[in-house]
Amino acid sequence: MTDRDLDTITDLLAKTSVDDKKSPSKKETKSRYLLGHDGFEVSAEGLAKVVASGRIKKVVVLTGAGISVSAGIPDFRTPGTGLYDNLQKYNLPHPTAVFELEYFLDNPKPFYTLAKELYPGEFCPTPTHFFISLLQQKGLLSRNYTQNIDGLELIAGLPSDILVQAHGGFQTARCVTCKHLHDEEYVKSHIFSDKVPYCTQCK
Repeated sequence: MTDRDLDTITDLLAKTSVDDKKSPSKKETKSRYLLGHDGFEVSAEGLAKVVASGRIKKVVVLTGAGISVSAGIPDFRTPGTGLYDNLQKYNLPHPTAVFELEYFLDNPKPFYTLAKELYPGEFCPTPTHFFISLLQQKGLLSRNYTQNIDGLELIAGLPSDILVQAHGGFQTARCVTCKHLHDEEYVKSHIFSDKVPYCTQCK
């Protein structure tokens, strides 16, 4: 890696290590200056240096909702702003019902209404997404395992064969009954027309 790569990594990590809206806690501040298992400083600069040094050959990244919050996508559990605190309009028996199969089979409308709000194309990747993509471009990334369904990793340039979406995504859709694979455009057109995309094979 070049000095420019080091600067890029440092810059990207610096942008994602601290929430601009709040000061870091004592615990967070302390954690940035601990030493990693092979002696490197656990900080944005320390990580950037060890990556640039070539000591790290392969990286596996595990991500969740937090990396997409600065893109405008809420996480799930933050009081007041989290997704589960803002689902009253769907008249759910409880907040997590929108993601439960039993409830979905009985009433799929809330899930697809929420899907319209979260659909890819409405949000832009964050510095973290671009950092993960940069790791892949440099030949360091083995896999990115994510809980997210927003697809921002793909928009940031990460190849689909490197990304594992643990909860699925918007790129494919199968019928929960007959497993028939439906075209993304079929599902998307129904979602944006406020219709439930029922299976064309077994409806």
